[in-house]
Amino acid sequence: MISISELYIYPVKSLAGIQLTESKLTPFGFEHDRRWMIVDSDGKFITQREMAKMACIKTNIINDHLVLTHDDSEIKVPIVDSQSKQLKVTVWKDSFDAKHVSQVVDDWLTEILAKKCQLVYMQEDVKRQIDLDFAPSGHNVSFADAFPILVISQASLDDLNSRLDNHVDINRFRANMIVSGVSPFAEDDWASISINGIGYQAIKKCSRCIMPSINQETGRQDNVKMLAVLNGYRRIDNKIKFGQNLIYKNIETINLQSISCGDEIILK
Repeated sequence: MISISELYIYPVKSLAGIQLTESKLTPFGFEHDRRWMIVDSDGKFITQREMAKMACIKTNIINDHLVLTHDDSEIKVPIVDSQSKQLKVTVWKDSFDAKHVSQVVDDWLTEILAKKCQLVYMQEDVKRQIDLDFAPSGHNVSFADAFPILVISQASLDDLNSRLDNHVDINRFRANMIVSGVSPFAEDDWASISINGIGYQAIKKCSRCIMPSINQETGRQDNVKMLAVLNGYRRIDNKIKFGQNLIYKNIETINLQSISCGDEIILK
């Protein structure tokens, strides 16, 4: 049986993720996934690509509040409201509005990252259309790079680790869903799947940058060799590919349905 073995969300783009046993589905993807983002003074997104130590800031969701932790310091992030300032932010080529969260949180992050930055939140009414080459109109994405849900099989990770002297954890690849019961890279060839009656379309294999070479515990780039290994056998269309991006088939039906570890995945 093909099934979900692990689930993850990453509430703040490029900060540490949270492993879950169950998640709810929203039109943006998993609930709370990449709904917050750190931007510079110009509103441009900041990620581990430029600042690897972002990995060391832990995230948690407690009673729908985001909590950030770094070493012995912790801060509870306030919920934005109608009075929160609106900022124009940029993720790659997309520019859109987001809500500024708090100057206190900005100061906390600025001290840790040693770079002036701001935390923003994406509200429900924001429309950031997924590339129309891959998704129909009306399919939106949060602060994720491009797509709402990323799936990787455990077998694919095991295959990579069999080629490495030092094994790597799945958290380097920042997937939402880890699956078991398939052969390595079987997800490459998926067309569509169903989980608990919800249909998903596989639309694009995930192109990889330097981030998998960053140790998510230390916040340091420590495994460039892994990228060379991947480049040797996972180079597709001139890019390293590892993982499969999904969108919903019928986004208008998504309304906080649950997805859990152990759920069966049916290939269509």
